[in-house]
Amino acid sequence: MLQKCLLHGTINDEDLLEMIGNHDDQAFNLLYKKYWHPLIHYARRYLKDEDTCEEIVQGLFVHLHNRLTSLKINSSVASYLYTALRNRISNYLRNQAVYKRHVMLAINEDPKKQNDVEQFINMIELQKEITLSLKQMPLKYSEVYVLHNQNYFTIKKIASILNRPVNTVEKQLRKAKALLRNNLKETLQIDR
Repeated sequence: MLQKCLLHGTINDEDLLEMIGNHDDQAFNLLYKKYWHPLIHYARRYLKDEDTCEEIVQGLFVHLHNRLTSLKINSSVASYLYTALRNRISNYLRNQAVYKRHVMLAINEDPKKQNDVEQFINMIELQKEITLSLKQMPLKYSEVYVLHNQNYFTIKKIASILNRPVNTVEKQLRKAKALLRNNLKETLQIDR
């Protein structure tokens, strides 16, 4: 159906959404390509950091992909995507404000707590390094790592979500951890 619609130039977002609901990865890729740059441009209106914009938009598409079968969009696809992105940006900005407030309180509260603040900042920097490393590794490894270590899904649940054998998910998780360890050697000062 996608091929036919593309040939005649008759495809619209609702048709794409229907095909995506039927697990048509090509339709999802087309939706992704259609909205990636406009959503990044929209995010830049609120956020200065290009990487953060890309990370938030990527997170939106990952979330959308994970909920394809249960997703019900009552408005237009564009309206849904922009509203969801605006909500994610609001959450990000709110979390950043809370983070800055906690750091400032910790610094001003007690000089003895300076080490705690430094450890906290180091932890945040490490998280940024992990995020960068995840972006650089193949998607099949990074998505398994994120689902397991950041969303706390079990291996069986990840296998079910991604429609992969459990053994494959286990191997991909081990590979993702090995790639992370290798990429973070300098940051963590690992001698392996």
